[in-house]
Amino acid sequence: MKINIFSIPIFLGNIDVKKIKIENQTYKKNWTSETLSSYKSPNISLDEKSTLYLLKIISKLIVPEVKNKFNINLLDIWTNKYSKNDYQEEHIHCGSDFSFIIYSKIKESKTVFVSDYKYLIETFNLLSLFPTEFNLSCRSNQIVVFPSFLKHRVDKNNFSGETISGNVKITLKNE
Repeated sequence: MKINIFSIPIFLGNIDVKKIKIENQTYKKNWTSETLSSYKSPNISLDEKSTLYLLKIISKLIVPEVKNKFNINLLDIWTNKYSKNDYQEEHIHCGSDFSFIIYSKIKESKTVFVSDYKYLIETFNLLSLFPTEFNLSCRSNQIVVFPSFLKHRVDKNNFSGETISGNVKITLKNE
């Protein structure tokens, strides 16, 4: 018998990027990687119709994992613009429950999810038994939703591209 423990789900779906209307974005070079991003733009906003559409897509994807009825709220949203050789260092999204990446204008995704156990597995020389990284294969008009504590990065690319990222908070409803 095999029992998987400590598994971490990610959710992949389709999304119509044209229905996501982000307003008042100002771009600057963020993070160590200096990727051009609208992260924490002072007046960034998403109109109500776009917000409802986005939260409906995310809710449908995570329903199998969140067994109880829940409310979902968008905490923040931003756009990352990648040029050739841009990347984003390994990170998590503190203060939220789930995070998402919408692949709006990409040739191929360069998102890599990283196991918290990576260094332990390497120390015990068990890489052939337990993979420590997962390269996500996505195309434009797809969304990936994942627990915010899941480490991830964006590897260098050979092309320009654009993603929309954000965070949501889940509140369970009392039945």
